Amino acid sequence: MATTDVEIFKACADETRLRILVLLGEGQLCVCNIVDVLDMPHGKTSRHLAVVRRAGLVDDERRGTWLHYALSDANTPLMQRLHTYAKTEARQSPTACGNLDRLHELCACCKVCLGERETNASNRRGQPAAQLAEIDNP
Repeated sequence: MATTDVEIFKACADETRLRILVLLGEGQLCVCNIVDVLDMPHGKTSRHLAVVRRAGLVDDERRGTWLHYALSDANTPLMQRLHTYAKTEARQSPTACGNLDRLHELCACCKVCLGERETNASNRRGQPAAQLAEIDNP
């Protein structure tokens, strides 16, 4: 189903959803980490994620029990501008700065599964997606 510009703007018309898009500008995140950074109940966070997913702004991937989210491909001019906004100007607000600081704190203490990939029973938490790509594709 094609997403209309109106659906995209409706999805972006909420501060929490914009905060989520800014976080996902850092790379793929597990829903559990989004919950931790936003300090919101899992159910409420999942409902916001469902709205941005239905609008085509994010993609999800199930890994075991958890869903991992990432910004979807910027395949239209509007989507390209939203990606740019989420990765630049939107980061300037005090709320976004606080959220990104919290995300980086979680990364530093290995409590975030940014770009996490599970292999066998081991779990390489806290490694950024770029490092995982190097590990998985030497």
